Amino acid sequence: MNIRIFTDILIFLLSIFAILTVASFYFDVYVIFPFTLVESNEIPYENLLGIRLAIFATFGFYGIMHILHGSKEVYPIHFLKTFLFMLSIMGLSVFIKTNAEVSLKQWLIILFFFCVAIILQISTTSKIRRFSK
Repeated sequence: MNIRIFTDILIFLLSIFAILTVASFYFDVYVIFPFTLVESNEIPYENLLGIRLAIFATFGFYGIMHILHGSKEVYPIHFLKTFLFMLSIMGLSVFIKTNAEVSLKQWLIILFFFCVAIILQISTTSKIRRFSK
């Protein structure tokens, strides 16, 4: 199977999951990855903290790139892989720093997002890499 087709299928499935998660919020159904239904007060604190830090790290990355390289278009795939890298790095650092009892499932989720970011990095050609020389 061509890696581009595999990547497109992976992006499509993650996009559907994201859209369903947002839509389910309006029906008071809370979903965390991978399709786990939870109560609103049961979302693991480490997950929320990791996502918050990943958003700030992604914002910081693009802010620094804007200062260094000026304002240029960024392809959506670049934003997606940047966020997934930040999510896996920040999730890992939160798990290590908090010394929380993290289940194997949580570690596998971080590994999954890191692998998706790697696949996106490999599947993008040099033509659409944003900050390469």
